[in-house]
Order: sequence, then C-alpha cells, then structure tokens
Amino acid sequence: MSRIIMFLGTTRDGRNGERVAKHLIKLLEEKNHSVNLFDPLKMPFELLRQPLHFMPDQSAAPQWLRDANAEIAAADGFVVVTPEYNCSLPPALVNMLDHFPPASFRHRPVGIACYSLGPFGGMRAAAFARPHLSELGLVSIPAQFTVPTVTQSYSADGQPQNERIETNAARLVTELTWYVDALKAARTAGVPN
Repeated sequence: MSRIIMFLGTTRDGRNGERVAKHLIKLLEEKNHSVNLFDPLKMPFELLRQPLHFMPDQSAAPQWLRDANAEIAAADGFVVVTPEYNCSLPPALVNMLDHFPPASFRHRPVGIACYSLGPFGGMRAAAFARPHLSELGLVSIPAQFTVPTVTQSYSADGQPQNERIETNAARLVTELTWYVDALKAARTAGVPN
C-alpha cells in the first residue's frame, strides 16, 4: 500500500475543494493507496514566520508540525487540490506547503487537481503550482485534472456529475499510481545527492 498526502488548498467559506477531494480520495483508495488529507482548516497552520527547516532548534517546533513533516517525508506521493485565486494559488495552500523543508518532499510525484466556478477550471493556478511544487523537489506528473464549473461538475457530497470528470479524475489517479511505483523503486536504488 502506498501513502498519499492530499493538500486541500483553501480555507474560504463555501469552499468547493472538498467535492473534488472526496472523489479523488475514493479513486486513490480503490487503487490501494492510503490517503491522508492535509486540510488548512483542520490543522493549526498560522501565518508562516519561520519554516521548520530554518528553525535553529527543530525540536522546539510544535509537535503537530514535526509529526506532519514526518508524514510528508514518509509519503510515496502527493495530490494538490487547488482553486484559482486572482489568477494564482490560494495563500492558504502556499502557506501550508512552505512550512516544510523541500528535503521532505524530494523525489516524489505530485498530481494537480484544479477547479473553479467558471469555465477554465483553475488552469492558471495549476500553471503556478508546477514551478512551486518543483522548487519543493516534487515531480509534477503530466496529467492534470481540471474541473470547470465545479458546482455543476460535482454534487455537494463529491459525486461526479458527468463522464468527462470521471474519466479525467481516473486518468490523474492512474498516472499518479504509475509515478508512485516508478519513483518508489528508483528511490530504493538510491537518489542523487
């Protein structure tokens, strides 16, 4: 069983990312992945003042932050579920990711699921996510799951409302699974310094 961490990217009232996340978690679990959701509303992320890796004494960091970092370091892959805010990434997502050292993410794949209320599905957020995730040491997989008109594409309980959504979500999960297996084998053989 592979371990996947899913980062939910927003804290706004009425957020729709949970719709997308529920569906993707179901698909990932069907592929024998264990999924842990990092939700900035349920974890005590404050405005980032000092990332864990810049703290002179990391043992003085809050226990929840050290535990979350250990989970990230032990994960086999990641999924980022993000809306588009002002043609970019939401601050809650960037704040959450930047708490952790790039070394904890390194050499693991990440899938991007983006969404919006409008017709473009958060594509601009995904375009900003790729270099940010790469800077953390992640390998952004080619498949991208774009969800336009999210409230019409998903029911409130995370059920896809059309075949295109089902097909594209499955494609993201299938490709992420391939990359998880391939990079896990590669890490076992050794990673570059």
